[in-house]
Amino acid sequence: MDRRLPPLAAGLLGVLSACSGTTQEPAPPAGPPPLRCEPAQCNAEGMQALGLQRPDEAVRLLDRACSLGHAAGCSNLAGVLRGGVGDGPREPARAVGLYDRACRLGFAEACATVGSMLAEGTAVPADPARALGMFELGCSKQDPFACFTAGLFYEAGRGLPARDPGRAAGSFAQACGLGHATGCFNAGILLYDEANGRPGENARAVEFFARACAGAQPAGCLREGLAALRGVGTAADATRAAGLFARACEGGDDDACGLAAQLKRSRGRKIEVALTSRAPTLTMAGLTVHELACRMPQTDPLALAEALEGVAAHKAALDACAPAGAAVAVVWSYRGGRAGLVRVDAADPKLTGCVRRAVERARSSLSASCAATVLIGEAAGARKALAERRSAAASPPAPPLAQAR
Repeated sequence: MDRRLPPLAAGLLGVLSACSGTTQEPAPPAGPPPLRCEPAQCNAEGMQALGLQRPDEAVRLLDRACSLGHAAGCSNLAGVLRGGVGDGPREPARAVGLYDRACRLGFAEACATVGSMLAEGTAVPADPARALGMFELGCSKQDPFACFTAGLFYEAGRGLPARDPGRAAGSFAQACGLGHATGCFNAGILLYDEANGRPGENARAVEFFARACAGAQPAGCLREGLAALRGVGTAADATRAAGLFARACEGGDDDACGLAAQLKRSRGRKIEVALTSRAPTLTMAGLTVHELACRMPQTDPLALAEALEGVAAHKAALDACAPAGAAVAVVWSYRGGRAGLVRVDAADPKLTGCVRRAVERARSSLSASCAATVLIGEAAGARKALAERRSAAASPPAPPLAQAR
């Protein structure tokens, strides 16, 4: 029996074989093998890859660590996406979500990081109420910075309908208990009331000042020294006060240096006290200022807020000076119940004059000299102007022009 294929069939088979040989696509290249590391190992290898400048590999490893519930892995991945690595994109919104996950998985520092991003409003839209919630959550997890910052929010009324000094004092005290020296100082400031303090409160305030001083916070040494000088909340002891002023002066507190010198010259006579109170950020009646500093005899906790309150009463007039937003450096003094000696640093002469006239309308019973960077007009524009102002201040000066020889 002839088993050869018929000619037609053989021809078709040849054609099919030829087609098959010429049109077959090559197999696609194999992708990276699936990751099988455990969460902690993925996190460690991810950070190692990051150090070796392999960001894509680092993101894959950290993403797996986070997806498996590793809190530090989520936080580390958030850090990569927040700032970008190499040519990789920045994804601040995703970073916020990852920090939030890390926080809720128990990584307390991530709670405060989310809060800071939402408070700043630069990488993502500002959300003071949510920021405060994250600081509160971090504080509940025993993070001292979160407790301290929550206290700042309570004191300024950020993310709240109104200021809440009582909650602020409690939050600062909690931060103090966790080793935050400035938290100790702020807790003391909110308790100390030389004229009207309730029984035991000034003594507690002095204890907070002492803990701040022991934690290398010069302002704590200064306030403890003032209490000793006046015998408020502790025994009157001028010698001890002098030692505390000297310690604060060594720590860089100019007010303490001046008081130490005054006390030395006084030979036991009463000295006049004028202190510089500072707040990195303070909001009153909707007006926000940065780097607020006031030199005044008052040492009660509300004096700084009162100094700003007089200016904040004219927020509408200030906003009208720059509706699109501006950040303006202002210096002013209160004498005889009204503001005077107003100086404004702005590039536009019209803006300078407008802000000066608005601030000159401020009224206060204080005797004080103050300086601050005031945010006016539309909030986003004002924050952008503040960032530009700070960037310009941080930039090195241009080299001088060469002189003709």
